[in-house]
Amino acid sequence: MKYLTKSTDLAYLYHLRGLLEVNGIPSVVKGENTAQMISPFVMNEPSLWVYLDEQADEAEKLILDPDYEVRNGIDVDEFYRITADVSKNPKKLYDSLLTWGLAIAAISIAIIVAVSLTGA
Repeated sequence: MKYLTKSTDLAYLYHLRGLLEVNGIPSVVKGENTAQMISPFVMNEPSLWVYLDEQADEAEKLILDPDYEVRNGIDVDEFYRITADVSKNPKKLYDSLLTWGLAIAAISIAIIVAVSLTGA
């Protein structure tokens, strides 16, 4: 997740978020409530972040030029559906990672065995 900008104007941040998401860049406004906190110790402004680090450069270009054509946009609805599934059931993510890890380990062992047998 990468930071893009901050502002006390929530409408502006949500406008930018909408612009990003229409162009395939999932994003989030963080710290909405911190703007209402008055404290000598906490003075945070709400901020806009992109979820996928590799989209940060294009997001910045799009904010500067709303006519910029995003090249690596994704299906934002699908992104949110998948992340919601994982957050509701983290075991799915764990199971997927475990399965992939075991598969990679098995392939690595098979390669090592094959190389050692052909080299002997």
